[in-house]
Amino acid sequence: MNRRTVCLRRRPARSLAARLGVAFGGAALAAGFASPLPFLVPEAIHMEAAAQTAPGDWYLDITRPGAPVRIAIPDFTPRTDGSGAVEPSTESAETPAAAAELASVLHDDIAYAGVYRMLPRRFYSIAEAGSAEGALDYYQWESVGADILVDGDVRAEEGDLVVEVRLHAVRAQEVVFARRYRAPADARRALAHRIADDILLQAGSYQGVARTRIAFSTSREGRRGRTPGKEIYVMDYDGHGQRPVTANGSLNITPSWSPDGTALTYISYREGAPALYLAFLYQGRGQKLIGDFQSFTPAWSPDGRWIAFTSNRDGQSEIYLAAVDGSQLRRLTSHDAIDVAPTWSPNGRLIAFTSDRTGSPQIYVMDRDGLNLRRVSFEGSWNDSPAWSPSRQHSEIAYASRIERRPFDIVVHDFETRQTRQLTTGRGSNESPSWAPNGLHLVFTSNRTGDDQIFSMHRDGSNPTQLTREGRNSTPRWGSAPGPTALGGAR
Repeated sequence: MNRRTVCLRRRPARSLAARLGVAFGGAALAAGFASPLPFLVPEAIHMEAAAQTAPGDWYLDITRPGAPVRIAIPDFTPRTDGSGAVEPSTESAETPAAAAELASVLHDDIAYAGVYRMLPRRFYSIAEAGSAEGALDYYQWESVGADILVDGDVRAEEGDLVVEVRLHAVRAQEVVFARRYRAPADARRALAHRIADDILLQAGSYQGVARTRIAFSTSREGRRGRTPGKEIYVMDYDGHGQRPVTANGSLNITPSWSPDGTALTYISYREGAPALYLAFLYQGRGQKLIGDFQSFTPAWSPDGRWIAFTSNRDGQSEIYLAAVDGSQLRRLTSHDAIDVAPTWSPNGRLIAFTSDRTGSPQIYVMDRDGLNLRRVSFEGSWNDSPAWSPSRQHSEIAYASRIERRPFDIVVHDFETRQTRQLTTGRGSNESPSWAPNGLHLVFTSNRTGDDQIFSMHRDGSNPTQLTREGRNSTPRWGSAPGPTALGGAR
């Protein structure tokens, strides 16, 4: 393939989304610990630019008015050198499988985001059959309906995979984004997730979730048989890579992520009474944070400095606030009722929680200092487990609601319209919602298939996807992808 640098007439700098003519609308978004935890150590994925156009050098529009943008992601090409030949060696023998897996995982990641219409795979062979061997024919891909094409080369080098990825605007016949990656050969899925998030970010300022993880509490068979209690596990956003964070045989529940995705707080009964613990995932260590009284349902503040939680240290279940080192403890609520399950607003100024102070559990909001208390939920006889959307575009809270004595369903309250919409209905009891970091997807617990399992869905309730199948799983919490420091720098 011709790898060329495109440099046309100068135009004012525009985002790649604008240059592609793609408008996303609402989707565009400006521890006993199982130690060590090697699967949680961020993969050494390095990046470097490769034949990438400079911002503002050119402008194109690939879309047809009113038509969805269609993207094709065929299998990547295995290579060992510039000739394109695959040499017979142990490393190169694995390269074709790696190339196919990278493209497959990337395809699924892009499809899950819901930004583009995925071109059916059956059209790939048609476009490729009409192209000269080893060449990319834009006209053939346009003829089968592709607006965007992602292709890549994969080669093995000193135990690593080196991958070059290119994003083509098909109708304009141009490479609009290209990047080279290097990662350990056993980090294929992590590498594909990274590529997916990069493509979505570069092509539309869309914050992807492919590198995010979900923490949850589970009771399942372990290496030593069924655990007597529950352990905290972590998995990829798509349910792959389920691994334990705790391994103490006690009851470990209600995890909460740090904003940078590198640590978890959770409640553990390992010493008898429920206490608040902190697990540093990339260091394989943890500590008791608050344990001189019973604690429940922790929630990390958006700035990473505070943890809100429930405690009965003063006789009633109240909402408390503490610094992440356990200091500066203060009580926020004071009522004879039960106040539980705090959740923070994206700006950290407000806290929502569940309280039965009016007779049945309902959702309330207060300032972070405990003042200006007001009720939010008025529909449903029992409302619990609020989760504030992290989105700066949509001011809303998801929670579990019992409507007309039916099982619980997930609903969302919009603060701007003061309307509540129902996301699940008619299939089991659905509880414990948690938002993806971009505010466009949710994860929740449901018993629609029998035992409690973890499911995800889009923010409108579409695309429900089962993520767990083993044991009983509950209280999922969706965390951010680890930051640049954890992931390793570009080179």
